[in-house]
Amino acid sequence: MTESATTRAGSRRSAIITAAQRLAVDCGYAGFTVEDLARAVGVSRRTLFNHVSSKEEAVLGLLPVLTDEQAATLRSGGPTGHLVDDVLTVVLDCLHADDGTPADFEQLHDVIERNPELFVRVKTHVEELGEQLVTHLSARDDADDSRSRMALAIVGGIVQHSVVQCIATPSLGPLSDRARANLTTSREILADPA
Repeated sequence: MTESATTRAGSRRSAIITAAQRLAVDCGYAGFTVEDLARAVGVSRRTLFNHVSSKEEAVLGLLPVLTDEQAATLRSGGPTGHLVDDVLTVVLDCLHADDGTPADFEQLHDVIERNPELFVRVKTHVEELGEQLVTHLSARDDADDSRSRMALAIVGGIVQHSVVQCIATPSLGPLSDRARANLTTSREILADPA
């Protein structure tokens, strides 16, 4: 596929996700069909499925997935050699944190908030991803199951807080920058003897 074809495919996919999220907010997840979505985007059902595998993927986009390369990097003690930094780096990479805008996060938040059946799916997916992360982290020299779970809990809280901040105050910058700043703040709080 040429670069321009790849760009067009990415733009089409983005348009599908935007339209699906708008329909999910306006009509509810169960309140529209794939045909309604295809009509809203101005494509055929077949073209729609060339860009997304399901209605759920159209509404949620691609949920974060741990790649084999990321798993191997975590198991080997990377990418930075510091447990919490490594978890944060990989989680932000899985979330494609540098690709999304505050408006994207806000729209997805609205979709999930207004469609509880999707919240359950997202929660289950995130829990499964967490278990995968713990499995790979626990293979490291600097982490057992308990330390891996604590590192993941710390990073989960930081990322969640960072998403809320990005939605509330988009001028704070991208999610990845906000999360790294919040990790620094967390370290300062934990180092404070008071």
